[in-house]
Amino acid sequence: MKLRENAGRVARVVVATSSIVAAVTSFGVSAAAASPSTCATPTVLVHDLASSEREWDGWLDELGGRGVCAFAFTYGAPEASVLLQQNGLAVAGLSRIEDSAIEFGAFVGSVRERTGADRVQVLAHGAGGLVAQQWIAHAGAEDVRTLVTVGPLWNGTDIAGLGTIAAVNRSLGIYDALAVVEKPLLEPICAACGQIVANSGYMHDAARTGWVVPGVRYVNVMSRYDGLMTDPLSAAVPGSENVIVQGVDPSDRANHLQLMNDPLVRRLALTALTAPAVG
Repeated sequence: MKLRENAGRVARVVVATSSIVAAVTSFGVSAAAASPSTCATPTVLVHDLASSEREWDGWLDELGGRGVCAFAFTYGAPEASVLLQQNGLAVAGLSRIEDSAIEFGAFVGSVRERTGADRVQVLAHGAGGLVAQQWIAHAGAEDVRTLVTVGPLWNGTDIAGLGTIAAVNRSLGIYDALAVVEKPLLEPICAACGQIVANSGYMHDAARTGWVVPGVRYVNVMSRYDGLMTDPLSAAVPGSENVIVQGVDPSDRANHLQLMNDPLVRRLALTALTAPAVG
């Protein structure tokens, strides 16, 4: 009976994981890196889960117009991503956040080497902020001046009720046992999908160790209608600057999927990037 119940739970998690991928998938046209010349503070662009560097295409001209040299890259592409890309779908960011963070750190290193800059600033969308922060917190705090997040997932997501289920399982003391069963089924498809769930092992450990790293400026651009965050208004970490889209335009109803194409969101994020940095 217990085996049947556990199998049912795993099946529900697999289905819900698919819904996470579908919920945060977005597509672009192309992506380009900026010229390294006269690039005092290069900006590294970090896409969301189930996306790619192409989601920044619409931002590149505006970044250049503000004198910001930006470098986009695609990270976290396991075998499942490769198969999807062969079918014309730009879906990456599926690997474990820890593994994607290593890729991010290597890319930051290459950008610094190419430009000669001591520090970079980062513009991240959704789960991309977790990837950047994972590296900043464990290795690269001295290399990053500012992290601006659009639709951050600091508290994870409760899409399909997964966060609530994880909280209940944790309270019952069965979370870890179920995670052992689910891990080999989910990781080959989308390891990060389980990690961004509220109350997951990853989110639980990250919250316990703390998010904000001294010396790094954090700015969160958030919408009350995000729909993917557990609670947009409490998604920001202590010590960060928080910009609520509806505080500027109460009529704006942008959800997580719409954030990247929202002119106001783009303006607020770029303003945060180009604001004078302290330190």
